[in-house]
Amino acid sequence: MHHLLTRDGILLPYTLHGGGHPLIFVSAYGMTAAEWPKKMLSPLADRYRLVLYNHRGISGETNPDVPFSIPQAAEDLHDLIAGIGETTATIIGYSMGGMIALEHVIRYPDEVDRLILLSTCCGGVEAVPSEEWVREEMAGQPVSIEAYLDRAGRLLLTESFRRMHPDPSSWFPDVGEPVDAAVVREQFDALQRWRGVYPRLKEVQAKALVISGDRDLVTPPDNAGILAMAIPDAGAIIMEDGGHGVIFQYPEEVAGIITEFLHLDHHSMGR
Repeated sequence: MHHLLTRDGILLPYTLHGGGHPLIFVSAYGMTAAEWPKKMLSPLADRYRLVLYNHRGISGETNPDVPFSIPQAAEDLHDLIAGIGETTATIIGYSMGGMIALEHVIRYPDEVDRLILLSTCCGGVEAVPSEEWVREEMAGQPVSIEAYLDRAGRLLLTESFRRMHPDPSSWFPDVGEPVDAAVVREQFDALQRWRGVYPRLKEVQAKALVISGDRDLVTPPDNAGILAMAIPDAGAIIMEDGGHGVIFQYPEEVAGIITEFLHLDHHSMGR
């Protein structure tokens, strides 16, 4: 475990896996870095240097004068890239992490060579919102691991997937203790405050890949099309029977898609 000291004095823990070109994973709302599915990470670590970190507050480190926000999280990502000794990296953002990745690539375009957006949206009025009951569920805080798994299953996984995998303990094998309720609330409030980046998506210089599930309740899949159309060099893949937690349903398949995207693109650059 390593620690990065941000400009405002917050220690952000991060881990490194594998070697080669850096892939930085930006976590979702209420998620710890340890919850990225290992079945997705392991194939990628064979080729790349994986960097996983916690957002401020997740590990108890906070600054009351600099609260969590999507723009602030983008600045933390900027600090992380410098802190690990890199000038450019591939950024992989999931859900809220994708929003942070978009905010970051617009602020620091030279730091991102490739952008991979998982189950995310552009924010603002241009984004397609989830239904009200989904937002209400997300705003709550389960009181136990069992309640957390139940809610996550309903919101992140498709009904057919849950029927095929009836044991809840198999859904998120890498899940840890729930994040502190106050931290989750701060992240939820940050999501509500974020104005989005749609008007500036045309400025994104990095080649981008957008991945979504066709049955995503939290970030409806139409958002993937909006991103792919607005970012100059972007493509979208919509996974069949995929929910918001498509990385948990199909971790090895997602890893394969990412590997092919990066491999083919790097190969073409060298031709």
